[in-house]
Amino acid sequence: MKPLLEVNSVSKAYRIKKGFLRKENFWALRDLSLSIMPAEILGVVGESGSGKSTLGKLILRLERPTEGSLLFKGRDIYGLGKEYTRHVSVVFQDPRASLNPRMKVREILEEPLIVHGIREREDKVKEVMKLVNLSEEFLERKPEQLSGGQRQRVAIGRAIILNPELIVADEPTASLDVAIQEQILSLILSLKERGYSFLFITHDIRVVEKISDRIAVIYGGVLMELGSKEEVLKEPMNPYTKFLLGSLPVKHPRDRKREELQEIEYHIPEKGCPFYPRCPERLQDCSESLRRKEIDGRFIACNLY
Repeated sequence: MKPLLEVNSVSKAYRIKKGFLRKENFWALRDLSLSIMPAEILGVVGESGSGKSTLGKLILRLERPTEGSLLFKGRDIYGLGKEYTRHVSVVFQDPRASLNPRMKVREILEEPLIVHGIREREDKVKEVMKLVNLSEEFLERKPEQLSGGQRQRVAIGRAIILNPELIVADEPTASLDVAIQEQILSLILSLKERGYSFLFITHDIRVVEKISDRIAVIYGGVLMELGSKEEVLKEPMNPYTKFLLGSLPVKHPRDRKREELQEIEYHIPEKGCPFYPRCPERLQDCSESLRRKEIDGRFIACNLY
């Protein structure tokens, strides 16, 4: 089976001020490669500022890569026209901010159809309302008249109304309480069964554990580890992945582990392994270089292997 989307050696730099009349590159992503398969949920995890959302913006064509390429079904995404937005859609973290407060739910769902000149919009709108488990009576309401979970269902409905093949979901459950999170995750799983693929961005490993097929771990703009959910969560190889898993809340205080990371100022070096300053297993050459390799089909970026 061929990948739906391929990210090939992508780097993204932003020019930031560094003193008076001086700028330098800040690398949000560095030489990152991965792929998303049809009807797959790829979970992307990492701390805030790790580059997860930048990856999502590149896939959505909200940004352009500094280096590398992104291919959708083998074609460069920046060479595709408006039709690309029919194949790739997005669900943002906060539906309160992403939904137009002046529009009714019906208008919100119809807008993508109007933009792409699709007729028979009424039937399509009703079909999507059924898919996201919302009664048609909500069509005449505005976002402020809905609960947080209902708003996010509308946002998902807007994302799927053009029948895209890939949905970038950027922290779609972060602003919801636990009970509503479970409902939204169940909805996403049901959409996957219908053939939708997801790039699911989150900082919460417990969320990707529930829905992901594979997990990509990113830190400092670098892909640190990529493998099946079972491989990454049960037998993590990269020290950063182990750190993330060790940071999960424990069920009882007696289960807490002693902090093994060195107490140093948090920063990301310009070369070598980005996790080097914090890594308890670091080697001398980690400050200068980073070895990337595949082990039994599993990607790992670490000089320990």
